[in-house]
Amino acid sequence: MRIMLDTNVVMSGIAFTGSERELLDIIYRKKATLVLSKFVEIETRIVLKLKFPGKENTFQDFLNLVPAKIVDLPSKETIIEAESVIRNQNDAVVLATALEVKPDIFVSSNLDFHTSKIASIINVMHPKEAIALIDYHYK
Repeated sequence: MRIMLDTNVVMSGIAFTGSERELLDIIYRKKATLVLSKFVEIETRIVLKLKFPGKENTFQDFLNLVPAKIVDLPSKETIIEAESVIRNQNDAVVLATALEVKPDIFVSSNLDFHTSKIASIINVMHPKEAIALIDYHYK
């Protein structure tokens, strides 16, 4: 199973306890394939360094432990397509990456990704939903 995470999920999972941490843990335990956009990887590193100094090392440790694939930035055409369906244009690069990569699930806590338009083009879930699906899939 290929699981793509948004920055907010990765950062929360690294910095705090809760469902996002549980999601990172189940990805590790079940050896699911983590897919991260280069944009999310860079954004996560920057924000962790600024807001949670030292946690960027925890992020790297996590990436070293799981089957992870860092994917390049999406094409301009796909970004334009994503911009037409997402409210916050800052999120278009992440959505465009998901559209190109076509993960089994894309996990985000950002409500801008949880619209009927986006649900019609990609399987987007909240962390708790993803945990249940991954747990069921890897029984």
